[in-house]
Amino acid sequence: MPSIFIVFREVDSMDLRKKLPFCVGLLLRLIRKNYRIYVTCTTGYDRSPACVIAYLHWVQDTPLHIAHKFITGLHSCRPDRAAIVWATWDLIALVENGRHDGTPTHSVCFVWNNGREGEDVELVGDFTSNWKDKLKCNHKGGSRYEAEVRLRHGKYYYKFIVGGNWRHSSSLPSETDEHGNVNNVIRVGDIARIRPAPSQLQIKDPSVVKVMERALTEDERFSLAFAARLMAFAICPIRLAPKQ
Repeated sequence: MPSIFIVFREVDSMDLRKKLPFCVGLLLRLIRKNYRIYVTCTTGYDRSPACVIAYLHWVQDTPLHIAHKFITGLHSCRPDRAAIVWATWDLIALVENGRHDGTPTHSVCFVWNNGREGEDVELVGDFTSNWKDKLKCNHKGGSRYEAEVRLRHGKYYYKFIVGGNWRHSSSLPSETDEHGNVNNVIRVGDIARIRPAPSQLQIKDPSVVKVMERALTEDERFSLAFAARLMAFAICPIRLAPKQ
């Protein structure tokens, strides 16, 4: 039986994210040629189910949660859902602006935990028109104030303005800039695409925000389907190798 081998690094979300579009494009090409396809990996536990779920989501327009439930219901497996989501945003961004940084896809909740009721708390940073605009934080009870912002992958600096005074949170990651100012820092999506080693599973980094999963808009669904087909027909002529 002819076979096509694609090398994935095991338990590596970043590698899966990068190669999923190629795999889905390959599946689409082969299906259009009326091949009967058997998708598998070493264990059948994570990489091959992820490829099929991505195909259903991108090409068949199946909502991700339904595709995921369908495949995981067929047999015991644990596909890397976060990698599929991230690759989805990559494809949408590719259509929107030709780049992979894309639109803001992370929902980031900034928290000030040292406030008092009735106090004015605002958020400002290099993502608010380069420190010019101020975002009002909502009082959530007690000393907690929150502001939710959508950001793309990257490193950002920010501070809180409390009662007119610029302050940083000592309980959150911070860095000192070249002028001696201490700012809080957040790395959005820095390791969200990399599944941690078992020894790191108990470590929680408050400066890292995982990729956001939500229902796609009609325009995003169209962009996703268009990008998946572009990827499929950008693949060089397929050569089937006899199984050794």
